[in-house]
Amino acid sequence: MEAKKEIIEAFQLHNHFIIISHQNIDGDGLGSMLATFFFLKEEGKESFMVQDEAIPYFYEFLPGKEELLTLEEFYSLNSSSERDVVIVLDCSHPDRLGRLKELCNGASLLVNIDHHPDNARFGDINWVVPDSPSSTLLVYELIKEAGVKISSDMAINLLTGFVTDTGGFQFVDMDSRLLQVVEDLINSGASLAQIMRYAFHFRRLEALKLLGRALDHLFYDEDFRFSVIYLTKEDFEACGAQEEDSEGIVDYGLYIPGAELSLFFKEVEDGSFRVSLRSQEERDILPIAHYFGGGGHHKAAGFKIEGDFPRVKEEVLSVVRKFLSNPPSLTEEVKKESAGRNT
Repeated sequence: MEAKKEIIEAFQLHNHFIIISHQNIDGDGLGSMLATFFFLKEEGKESFMVQDEAIPYFYEFLPGKEELLTLEEFYSLNSSSERDVVIVLDCSHPDRLGRLKELCNGASLLVNIDHHPDNARFGDINWVVPDSPSSTLLVYELIKEAGVKISSDMAINLLTGFVTDTGGFQFVDMDSRLLQVVEDLINSGASLAQIMRYAFHFRRLEALKLLGRALDHLFYDEDFRFSVIYLTKEDFEACGAQEEDSEGIVDYGLYIPGAELSLFFKEVEDGSFRVSLRSQEERDILPIAHYFGGGGHHKAAGFKIEGDFPRVKEEVLSVVRKFLSNPPSLTEEVKKESAGRNT
């Protein structure tokens, strides 16, 4: 049976659900959770959304956000004796769930809905569609297939996930089908103008100061056509900024004419860096992320790496230059090294 139909049947059969997504939540993960919550509520089901971290302030406009629970709040409220169905959205691997991973262990059924090409297929039911521009579009398909009318609350969350995961439609080839989806969501109550403003143009003063420091650090390699941006803990402290204030900074490295790739090093703890990768045209950067134990999409990926910054930067840039040289032998070498590290 097709996974989508299996999921709809499971939703009809069961009554208690837990909805979760990955750490460092983004618009697609959050929008998928909230839209699924409203969908199940419409179907008369009991469901809990559990998110173990604060959501970024620029997603505060999303309806349903007040229903999000911490892990401790969930345990104190969920008195059901039934084992819950756990729905994992927009998450390629259980390790990306952080503490929420423990919720999967006691599930009566684990449903995995995602669009990452490197998804580990860890669910009892796995509906993974790498060609989908966002996980919210998969939730949209589920709702339509189930014959449920899309409410305004669903529409706002669904369109937010689509808009943010495509960079405001920059990283997807819009066709008539996708335009019809956008039209349907707008007609159902979503405001594209509101979503674009909050997702891309609603930033605290501290975030703008942080962007200035990041651009001061920007370096462009003209030979290999890639950009490097970085922020240290000192940068965050000097601006009074939080990690969420760095949202979207990686994209600036692609503004340079001819740039194929942008790397953004962000120090999240002493000697620990989260590296974001973005590419354009047909450049697939997922092998680079895999090499360092990360993952993501073909044009948007990331990983974590530890060490002092000069060493970390040179190690990463060495692999990037090898990859961007692009002879098949070097590309295959990076992929083989990636496979070796992940075995």
